[in-house]
Amino acid sequence: MLLENQSHHAGFCAIWVYILNRLSFSDKMGFYHVIDWEESEFYQEDHPIHGSTSIFEYYFEQPSGISLADARKSNFVVYDWNSPEYGYNDAFHVGDNNDYRFTDKDVEQFAKIQRKYIHLHKEIELSIKDQVEKLFQGKTNVIGVHARGADTKIGYKGHPTIVTSEDYINETEKMVKKFKADMIFLATDDQVMLDQFKNAFGNRLVYYEDVIRSTSTIMNCFIEEKRENHHYLLGLEIIRDVYTLAACRGFVCGMSYVGFIVQIIKKANEECFDDFIRISKGINMDGLDLNKSTVRKKIGNDWKKELKQKGRI
Repeated sequence: MLLENQSHHAGFCAIWVYILNRLSFSDKMGFYHVIDWEESEFYQEDHPIHGSTSIFEYYFEQPSGISLADARKSNFVVYDWNSPEYGYNDAFHVGDNNDYRFTDKDVEQFAKIQRKYIHLHKEIELSIKDQVEKLFQGKTNVIGVHARGADTKIGYKGHPTIVTSEDYINETEKMVKKFKADMIFLATDDQVMLDQFKNAFGNRLVYYEDVIRSTSTIMNCFIEEKRENHHYLLGLEIIRDVYTLAACRGFVCGMSYVGFIVQIIKKANEECFDDFIRISKGINMDGLDLNKSTVRKKIGNDWKKELKQKGRI
């Protein structure tokens, strides 16, 4: 079964959940699934990475050990068209009317699929493990926090209501006090959020310094940095964040696909968080509708204008 995903503007972890749902269907039906994520304005390079032009293969091994080239040569291929009538609604998936309504059952199901089918390239796996060990300095009593900021402040229709830095810090302080935590690891796309966490937790706060963070409502992955393989690194840094968060003792997050993937990875590793807090203020019923191409285009143009004024484009 060949999935050719062409999601142009979706987030990395939303696509990850999307792929897990497709693999759930393949596993149920006895198909061998081959994945080609071939288009993204954020994560796609104009040259091969690790010998592949598929974004999925930048980072992951093929789930069934079948190459894209062999799948395309085969006369026995079923193309995945994301059709609910073929059972895709048996499990949660991105973009349906149950979007962001993730259940414990979904986490359990997708953790089994993650463990069975999704494997990082070995060199990436070892590199992330090494970076986590260096960041945590041998400590295990670490609280992980994923705090979205940046464009979430805009208030998109059908997306989670904004969670403030005060909300994240308050819940983190409770968990830190509960476990007498040695460290807090923060994964955030927002520089202001990072600065406020620094003020709250001082030298107990650790984070990756090479991450691009926004100082406004611009998505960090929309910012073009002059570094080799910039788009590839955007995806790699998200993967590093989720595996680092999954290595923590406790986890604080908002309602996002990054948080869902962290839960899935933790469960796939046959582990559980000692404490878990998801801060949710519901879903916006109003606001800018990203399902409309005109809205996405206007936001993109506004961001480009702002970045140009700042000399970042």
